[in-house]
Amino acid sequence: MQDVEKRNMFSEIEKEKALAIVRIFETGRPKARYDALAVLNDGAGISYGIFQFTHRSGALGEVVKKYLEAGGEVGREALEKRVAKLARTTRPTIEKVSVDMEFRRALVAAAKTGEMREAQRAVAYERYVAPAEAFCKVNDFVTPLALAAVLDGQVHGSFRRIARLAQGGTEKPWITDYLRQRDAWLRSFARLRPTVYRTEFFLSEIAMKNWQLELPLLVNGCELRAEDIEEDREAADFPPANLPEPTPEEPQIPAEDIPADEPRPSMLDTAEAAFDRIDDVVTGIATRTDRAKSLWTTIAGTLWQTVWAVVAFLAGVPREIWIITALAAAILTGMYLYRQIALGKLREKKEVK
Repeated sequence: MQDVEKRNMFSEIEKEKALAIVRIFETGRPKARYDALAVLNDGAGISYGIFQFTHRSGALGEVVKKYLEAGGEVGREALEKRVAKLARTTRPTIEKVSVDMEFRRALVAAAKTGEMREAQRAVAYERYVAPAEAFCKVNDFVTPLALAAVLDGQVHGSFRRIARLAQGGTEKPWITDYLRQRDAWLRSFARLRPTVYRTEFFLSEIAMKNWQLELPLLVNGCELRAEDIEEDREAADFPPANLPEPTPEEPQIPAEDIPADEPRPSMLDTAEAAFDRIDDVVTGIATRTDRAKSLWTTIAGTLWQTVWAVVAFLAGVPREIWIITALAAAILTGMYLYRQIALGKLREKKEVK
């Protein structure tokens, strides 16, 4: 039993190595940049700190809250005023906070304090490191590459969605297939395509059989050396003090998560299914019969179809498909309304005669 426990434990060096790789992906540097701040153009808003915590994900709000609870004084007034806004993740709120220069300056200034660094480390551990460790432990994944790949998936997003597509059963086949699935998924979205360097790095290391991630490593054009890991270990600790040990809550995903007789959906299957839902909306608008006797009835029916279009959008249709379909729906709706008005005028002429 002790041997099994030992095999499932990652050393501090292995954890720091995984953290450094993800930091390079996120900030371009292996060393922790607590003051790194950017505004993302994908709707996520401000991206801040060692793991680029974003407004939309809620992570930025958690960091600010922990900083204030720890008694951080630098920029306190500006940060306190924005706590409520950070809890709201609607597009207008995110856009408004993104251009708030006073708030952005407060974040950068607070990054120099011990309270903010501890807050960032705590949120990073709770949100990303602990779940990645727990997932590896419950699935008996023991290589540093597996830990780093899972951690990067947790940080970058959509880990669960992509993990459910992966097959392989045991560690190395499953991690390899997961990375291939993730690579294909990233390439299927124009705005995510530039981030495929993440999966390319891991797949390249697998091709070289470097499952132990032996240093030095070339990560997205940045050299990661043993000295970088040692320096970071002196500056930060994972897990931070006073945090409970994580409990593995993630179920095993390889094979057992989806019944064997149920086909696993490909990205194309998912996109086609979503497009079919939108196509039903467009068809409904275009083929509505002459039973609509008034313009108000037509408008009411169109609004009903619009509700279904919004539902389909929220179901995950890629933005490109949504825009094209929305334009087609708008054109068809306009044509139908014009037809109804024209028929109404013809009926009026008949009545006059």
